[in-house]
Amino acid sequence: MWLSVDEYYNKINSDSRKYFELNDRILEINSDILPLDFGELFENPNKKIKFEIGFGNGDSLIKLALKNPDINYFGIDRKMDRIRIALKKLNKIDKVKNLIIARSGTEYLDKIIDPGAFDEIIMNFPDPWPKKRHHKNRTLNSEFIRVLHDLLKKGGMFRFASDHEEYSLEILDIFLKSALFENAYPEDYKNEVRDRIETQFERHKKKDGCKIYYMKFRKI
Repeated sequence: MWLSVDEYYNKINSDSRKYFELNDRILEINSDILPLDFGELFENPNKKIKFEIGFGNGDSLIKLALKNPDINYFGIDRKMDRIRIALKKLNKIDKVKNLIIARSGTEYLDKIIDPGAFDEIIMNFPDPWPKKRHHKNRTLNSEFIRVLHDLLKKGGMFRFASDHEEYSLEILDIFLKSALFENAYPEDYKNEVRDRIETQFERHKKKDGCKIYYMKFRKI
């Protein structure tokens, strides 16, 4: 990578600083607090912590945190417009003490978070970069699942959802061939998951008749 961790977060925070004062649920990642100590950051007795990569407008992540006050949730998204939307939602409700969000991409996760930090990692509808020449831009690939494996606790779960068939089946193949994870579903994937808190994007896709691919893998 061409930037150091400090340079990366200085750059990504440069146009975000005014938002750090809007709500104490948004975290400014910098070298002073690395590696992230979630016990200290959350200041609550919760033992479980779940991590969402790319939380979009924050709708489902906020609902998960409100529904499960005994679980801590940490979410990141790279795009500032999504951060703003999530903050707007958070500012309309009482303080959600078990939720922290941050502006970040995935490039330095293994540099800022200690191994075995999470009970579960969630990726909902990551950009499939459908054109073949753009496949190299996909976040989830055979290299990145090693990062996921390191960040999860023993027996921790990775959950994935997508409406893009080709990308979903590629992800399934990567995980099934890996010695790092095992399929937590009896079948390859599900097209429906009961009692799931859906994302806004997911609801729109279902309304349009799209098939959704849900997957769950357990760290070995």
